[in-house]
Amino acid sequence: MENINNQEPTIDVEMESTEVATPIAHTVKRGRGRPAKMPKQVFIDAWNNCTNLNEVASMLNIPTTSASVKASQLRKTGCNLKLFRRGRKRKTAI
Repeated sequence: MENINNQEPTIDVEMESTEVATPIAHTVKRGRGRPAKMPKQVFIDAWNNCTNLNEVASMLNIPTTSASVKASQLRKTGCNLKLFRRGRKRKTAI
């Protein structure tokens, strides 16, 4: 573009824009079903360190049936969980 008043030629220079790479946020695709309330490793450590089902349930603040089912499901996936004795303790006669 020329300047008409001074009659001096001017040069217009277009600067190349330097594009800044913006990081793209990748979302982690969730699996099917509801997300876990506690990590698997926390449950596994609690299960293997306790002596019975009631102790595990009270430590994690979950019902005993939920703890039992979760342990069963984890065993199916290949996790190494110890087995507790089934049933209640026998009463011995004095």
